[in-house]
Amino acid sequence: MSVDLSDIAQENYKYALHLATCDGVIIYKNETFELAKVEKYTAFENVDFWRNISLSTEILLKACMLKHQVNFFHRRAHGKYGPKVAAFTNEWLAQTLHELDISYVAQINTGTVGTTLKRAEVKFFTKSWMDQEKVKLIREMFYVIIRTRRNRNTHFFFPNQSHIDMAEVEMIYLPLLNLLGELYDAKN
Repeated sequence: MSVDLSDIAQENYKYALHLATCDGVIIYKNETFELAKVEKYTAFENVDFWRNISLSTEILLKACMLKHQVNFFHRRAHGKYGPKVAAFTNEWLAQTLHELDISYVAQINTGTVGTTLKRAEVKFFTKSWMDQEKVKLIREMFYVIIRTRRNRNTHFFFPNQSHIDMAEVEMIYLPLLNLLGELYDAKN
């Protein structure tokens, strides 16, 4: 029995929406990310928010790339264990898995946000239908997130990171999520 990844772009899109909204700071209404009425959260909940929102942007970028048939997968060595993988109704993904010689879920390496951005800059952001001003904003916002939040809140707790800066959410995360949502929905 194989795990069918045919709908992996859609599933990751849904998961990105979940991560972006699960802390109650951001809502998704009428296909747009917006600020919610923010309650007071504990220091740990604030750090959870930063981790979740940063991860949601990465997963949403990856969902966009998969939906528009841009591969960022790499084959992980020594991963021949666990469930096998297939893409029964997604011909492009089935071909990609075949070309990478990936037969098991454990062999799929999705990379970091940094490596994904590098792949996007070469194979995705260069698509003729993309608005290059929006692409420039996406790139810049991701690099701000990488430098200021991404790994700092993912692998360790720093008390000075434990407050929610609403200006940062409004100026970086909301626009980035909405731009990525536009890319996901774009007809190329």
